[in-house]
Order: sequence, then structure tokens, then C-alpha cells
Amino acid sequence: MADIVKNTQSLVLSMDHHEEVADEYKGVKLWWASGKNIMEEQSVSFRHYERYYKLTFHKSQRELIIGPYLHQAVNGGKAIKVKNRQRKLYTNSGSYWSHVVFEHPATFRTLAMEAEKKQEIIDDLITFSKAEEFYARIGRAWKRGYLLYGPPATGKSTMIAAMANFLGYDLYFLELTAVKDNTELRKLLIETSSKSIIMIEDIDCSLDFTGQRKKKNEKVEEEEGKDPQTPGKEERDTKNSQVTLSGLLNFIDGLWSACGGEKLVVFTTNYVEKLDPALIRKGRMDKHVEFSYCNFEAFKVLAKNYLKLESHPLFATICELLVETKMTPADVASI
Repeated sequence: MADIVKNTQSLVLSMDHHEEVADEYKGVKLWWASGKNIMEEQSVSFRHYERYYKLTFHKSQRELIIGPYLHQAVNGGKAIKVKNRQRKLYTNSGSYWSHVVFEHPATFRTLAMEAEKKQEIIDDLITFSKAEEFYARIGRAWKRGYLLYGPPATGKSTMIAAMANFLGYDLYFLELTAVKDNTELRKLLIETSSKSIIMIEDIDCSLDFTGQRKKKNEKVEEEEGKDPQTPGKEERDTKNSQVTLSGLLNFIDGLWSACGGEKLVVFTTNYVEKLDPALIRKGRMDKHVEFSYCNFEAFKVLAKNYLKLESHPLFATICELLVETKMTPADVASI
């Protein structure tokens, strides 16, 4: 029987009451049967049913069926559920998450980036998604950090959307300036689900963790004749947040970060040199991916996406011009 189920993207096959289905596993025949028990009546007009499934097999195959077969069936069911469900995009307001359906169309195929770099990231994501036993063996939480850095409009946010679509993960967009303190940050982390990406965009602008930005701003203000003691816009925007660098580091790889599994933590920044080294060291941000201005390989992806062109007499000239100019993929796409 095929049903349309809420929050899925396709039909779901299910067994009707008293239906039987035969299966075979490693040469062993077995049978599934669906049934229902009528529970005690809760009211005159309402009867409660309890559904059950009955699995029949020869007793000599008990270890094979109870062990590997059911393990495979459960894992297969979970994989199908993840693949078919509607993914969500979460945003935080204070210590609470709210969500909308995530329907961004970005894929690695449409991403304007060198093919070799894209494949490297794809391989890394596949390895991570299959590494539960590896992380358990080495005694680490099943998570991985990505740092995406480069000039504005070079595709960092689109990359995150492509990663979420590729893995089938939910996205949590964390706005640090809306988080009151470290306790609130920890509460948000605990409420994230497994198989998810936690992203902080423009991490260098979110909060002043090191004081370096403040010192630099004061120096600029002194040069411009301004009073460095007068709070600037950035300081006014973030003064209500008491999140500290230590709190963020614990968020990334402290004990609380082990709540749930199979999570990616992704930071983006336009100015990687402004970040505290402790925040982006290996072990926290495991993979650093640089996004640069549009090169010829990225241009060819854009030409195929927008114009359905894979070759053109002007491509050679464009290749030379891209070497001499600094244009982002967004600039090229808007021409």
C-alpha cells in the first residue's frame, strides 16, 4: 500500500492490516505479517488500536535474523526516512530555535568552483558520514569543523547549502549576537539534532572575542579624529551578548559538543586573519577551504548553468581576462 505522509518528499510504502510479505536474506526465507490489537475502549465512540509486525523464520536461523538482518533493516529504514523527509532551516531567537522548510536548490554540480576542489570536499563529506565507528574508536565526538574563507560573494553560503543537500542534513543558522550568554549558547547546542550542519556566517563580525578588533578600531578612530571611548555601531550591536571565546570553544569541541552525533560545524569569514588562532586550529576547524575570485573553471560552470554553453570562441579571451581581473562568481553571474 502506498501512502502520502506528511513531511516527506515521496510516496511511502506500508503494509495493510493482516497483510503478509515474504523476504529473503542470505538464502534464508522469512515472512513479515502486519496485525492490530484492539485495546480497551477509552470511550463509547473511540476504540484504540495497537499495530504490530510479526516476523516468522526457522529457529535454526535465529542468530542470523535477530542480529545482522534486523540491524540492516533498521538502518535501511532510517536511511530512507532521512532521504525522504523535508529538511529544515533553523534560526535562533534567544535560546530557542524556529524553522522553515529548507528548499535551497544548490548542488555541487552547479557550484562555481574548480572540479578538483569540489571532488575533494565531496570525498571528505562521504568519509565523514561513514565514520561513526572511527570516531568511536579514537574517542572523539562524531563531528567535523569546516572553515570557509575568502572575499565576499565568492560562494561560501552556497557551498553550505550544497553540503546540506548532498548529505541530507538539517541546517542551523546560529546568530551569535542574538545569544545572551554561554549558558544560552549551550542550550541551543543541546537542542540541535544529529545529521545537521551548524553554521555561523561572518564569524569575524559576530562578536569581539579577542579584543584585537577593538584595538584596531580605536587606532582607526584616533587617526580619523574620533573619540575611541565612544561606542561604535559594531560595539553597540554586540554589547548585549556575553558570549565569550571560551564559551564558543566549548560549543565547538567541549563536553557538550558530544550531544548527538554526525554534525558539521561551519564558520565563514571574509577575513581569516582576524580570527583568533585558537578558534580555527586543526581539531576544531578540521578542514579549511579557501574561496577565491572567479577563475576560468568556475566561469565554465556558470556559463553552463546560465547559458547552457560548454564552449565558445570567446572562451580563450575570457580566460586571459579572468587572470588579469578580480571578479567574484556573483559579479560574473550578474553580467
